[in-house]
Amino acid sequence: MKNKGLIGVIAAVMIMLAASVIPVNENVTRAGLYAMGIFLAAIIMWICDSMPMCVTALLAIFILSVFGVLPLSGNGSVYYLFGGSAFFFAVATFVVSIALENTCVPLKICSGMTKLAKGNSKMLVIILLLATGITSSVMSNLSTCIIYMNLGLALLHANKCDSGKSGLGKCLMIGIPCCAGIGGLITPAGTPGNILIMQLLSENANINVSFAQWILLMAPLAIISIILVGVWATFIFRPEAISQEAMDELKTRLNEHGKLNAKEWKTMLVIAAMLVCWILGTWVKAFDVTLVAVCGMALMFLPGINVLEWKDTSNRINWNLAFTIGSVGVLVAGLNVTGIMNYIVTQIFSGLTGMNIMLAFMIISLVVCLIRAFIPTAPAIAALFGAPLLALAPVLGASPVALLFIPAFWACTPTLLWIEPIFLFSYGYGYYKPQDVLKFGSVPTAILIAIMAFLPAYVGMIGL
Repeated sequence: MKNKGLIGVIAAVMIMLAASVIPVNENVTRAGLYAMGIFLAAIIMWICDSMPMCVTALLAIFILSVFGVLPLSGNGSVYYLFGGSAFFFAVATFVVSIALENTCVPLKICSGMTKLAKGNSKMLVIILLLATGITSSVMSNLSTCIIYMNLGLALLHANKCDSGKSGLGKCLMIGIPCCAGIGGLITPAGTPGNILIMQLLSENANINVSFAQWILLMAPLAIISIILVGVWATFIFRPEAISQEAMDELKTRLNEHGKLNAKEWKTMLVIAAMLVCWILGTWVKAFDVTLVAVCGMALMFLPGINVLEWKDTSNRINWNLAFTIGSVGVLVAGLNVTGIMNYIVTQIFSGLTGMNIMLAFMIISLVVCLIRAFIPTAPAIAALFGAPLLALAPVLGASPVALLFIPAFWACTPTLLWIEPIFLFSYGYGYYKPQDVLKFGSVPTAILIAIMAFLPAYVGMIGL
């Protein structure tokens, strides 16, 4: 076991020992301390990569029963609570993402947007980051990142960019992972964390946010964020000019693929049908987002369509993340049942009572953003802040939707530290240093925190 992993295990054990000896009172029960200890121990082990993510998550939920937080069977048990719609939605969208990855559509999007830039390197950076974000709205963030990062690397190599000095390299190798994350905000299908937020609102606040309402709320914020980080990146890193040779390289790669074949057309038609059904779900209850995702996944394997083969697909599904997402719901239930998170958040945000709501939203956003920078697991952010912020809603007199959109937003917006897994795909190529990520993200983060102050009014415009 690596030293970092061993440190995570030791820290997890110490957290559980602390949960066993910290004094309790009428507000904090021993079960509540155990629930919080197990959750924090899981986060520490995720950060330290002590074990595979899903193994840590599965172990954590069963330890809940060992310490008497949740029963092992029956209603409200570990078995009963595992999964939920978020788990099945994640598996289905991973499959659809794989189908899209098998097409040349992302390359065509990239090529089309490159033509719009007309050789202007700053404009090209912004357009490529927008293409990354838009693709990520219906595709796995990691898959989107890998596809566009490879396109970016091809461009950098053709342009003969020095990996240690290239401003264009820094713009693309930092910007693409960041915007692959931000693009996941645009639709509920963009990242599994979105469906966790929708599930929390539905089950705990009896508020059903439709697919269309999510897009109306989050798409403008995501596009603004992508443009903001793109403009800032080109300002601080000053990308060098792009040669005609580099432009020809992208064109050559596109020509190698040619036109969409029959399988690619089928893939795009299925995805288009899913998007239509998701939007219609605003008015037609039968078009549940998870049901549509599962049916769309099934269509990919239907005889006569056959755009995917299960053996290859199952090997490429991110089961690690899928089972982690399923387990997070159980960990959240442990925090809810014991009331520990409500108590902690009440203590942390007790000073917000009576405060101007815009200022309160900025403070909450700052807290969530800073904690998120050290927790490179997006679903954990939704789990950590979801239920407590719901409890805070009546205290502030704020919309539960507006409050929960804060962790939803920051879960998808990695702008401060390079420890985010999505950055690790590009970091190894040597185009940037850890301090470059902080330099890249500090100003946009401050601006976005200020923008969060307008969430209550913004959400009210949608009627939520």
